[in-house]
Order: sequence, then structure tokens, then C-alpha cells
Amino acid sequence: MFSPEQLVSLKAVVEEGTVLAAADRLGLTASAVSQQLTRLQKEAGQPVLVRRGRNVVPTDAAEVLVQLASQLEQLDEAARAELEHLTSDVAGPLVLSSFPTGIVGLLAPSLPVLRSLHPLLRITMRELTPEGSLGALRRGEVDLAVVHDWTDYHKALPGGLTAHVLGHDVVDLIAPHDHDLRVGRNGVVDLGDCGGRDWVDDSPGVFSDWLLTALHERSLDYRIAATADTHPSKIALVAAGLGIGLMPRLGRPELPDTVVSFPVRNPPTRRIMLVHRDSSVRRPAVVSVMREVRRVWTEEHA
Repeated sequence: MFSPEQLVSLKAVVEEGTVLAAADRLGLTASAVSQQLTRLQKEAGQPVLVRRGRNVVPTDAAEVLVQLASQLEQLDEAARAELEHLTSDVAGPLVLSSFPTGIVGLLAPSLPVLRSLHPLLRITMRELTPEGSLGALRRGEVDLAVVHDWTDYHKALPGGLTAHVLGHDVVDLIAPHDHDLRVGRNGVVDLGDCGGRDWVDDSPGVFSDWLLTALHERSLDYRIAATADTHPSKIALVAAGLGIGLMPRLGRPELPDTVVSFPVRNPPTRRIMLVHRDSSVRRPAVVSVMREVRRVWTEEHA
């Protein structure tokens, strides 16, 4: 019979591309992983991996066994979820992940109540990009993740994952306090009135694409004076007068007196979601954390 350890090792090697990377992910030595693969190949009676340069490539037999490994992982988690549900205990380890402002605006504010209500719950937090969180969820390294995509660019979730939309995070325009922007009577800024400006933009990506597309569609002159991905960096550059910028509200620190923010007409918005594996839907710990994160979101957006 194929042992679960052998199947887990194969799945890790297939997903990571090398034995060394798989061993690092599993917390094992490369020798231990290689031994698991040798035993598995003997049980299968045919090659499961072939070497191509520095990487290894799965055979058809490996594809079958990796699917079996995924099914066993799902069955294991479903069984654990049912056992936890029987006791209704919110206890044990739970790994959470999020992009930086999701940690600041949602997960960190949830922790005090969770620690008070569930003292036996052992939470581990990881800061990951949305793509990194989805990959970690599929590999079983994370149990619950806060991820985002953009309203105009919905992310296709990998199979086996379930998403719950918390809501939409609105993007504002930030500018130096001594700006000369044209501001409407309702305090809204129209990007059409922002021609000839210097901008503090994000690194290339969906958010930056939205801004550049909006400027191009309006035939506006502009200059990208800086790229910065963190809120503190962008705020500091705007405060220094280097340009104006766009910034989501979730997890945004309090702006200094030298920077002001304005709502934007027809702004881009981020869709904020909680994502977990299908098989963990009944885990009391997952349900409890989701409930508390929803409460924090609702209070912040009331």
C-alpha cells in the first residue's frame, strides 16, 4: 500500500519542482524525501519522476498519485473537522494569512476577542500576497486566508477552495495638504481634472494598470514620479510633495496633517474575501475566526 508520507512527499516535489525545495517545505532532509520517493516508485512499479535539467518532471503515474494525495488530504481534514465539530471545541492550531493591510485592518483587530473567547486556540499568522495565500491554502500550509482582487479583475479560485466576500474596499486619492486640486462641492475629485500631475504609483500590477488606463482613457498628461507599494512609503512621498496617489482605505494608517484624502468619482475598489479549503467548512476554529473577522469588517464599514 502507498503510505501517506510517500504521497505527501511526491505531491510536494511535483508542486515545488525539486527535491530540495520539497524537503524545505516539508521540514525534512532531501535524503528523507528521496527515500520516500524510492519506496513509492517501488510500490507503483513504474517511474513517477523523470529528471529534466535541475528539475524533475512528473510522469502519468505521478499525476494519478498526486490526485490520490490530494484526496487523502481532503479526507483527513474533513475527518478532523467532523471530530472537532462533535466536541464544538475552538482549540488547537490554526494558521491564518493575509496581505499586509488585511493584517492591519482585519486580522490583528480580531485577535484580542479571539484570545479572550478561545484561550485554547493557537493562532499562527503569515503575511502573504493573495496569490501566495491561495497556494499555501492548497498545500495545507494555511487554514484561512484574507485575500483580495479588484472589482474589475475577479480572481479565479483554484479548485477545492471556498471564498466568502466580506465587502468592497474603496480607493481614495491622497495629496499634499497644500494641493491645488479641483475638488467638487461634495468633496469628490474627478480624475478628469488631474491632468499634468506627478503621481506616486504602485509597482506594475492590476492597481497600477487601473490608474494608467484611467489616465490614458482621459487623454491626460502625467508623470510617474515614484513607485511605492507600502502605505507609509506612499504617504511619506506624497507628504514630501513628490506627487499625488491612490490608496485603499483598509488598513490605512492615520494620515499626517501634511496629507489629505478625497473620495474619487467612480473609484477602483478591492473585493475582500475570506478563503478556506472546502473540507474545513465545519471546523469550529475556522467558523469562529471568520465570524470575528466579519464583525471587525462590519464595525469598520458601518
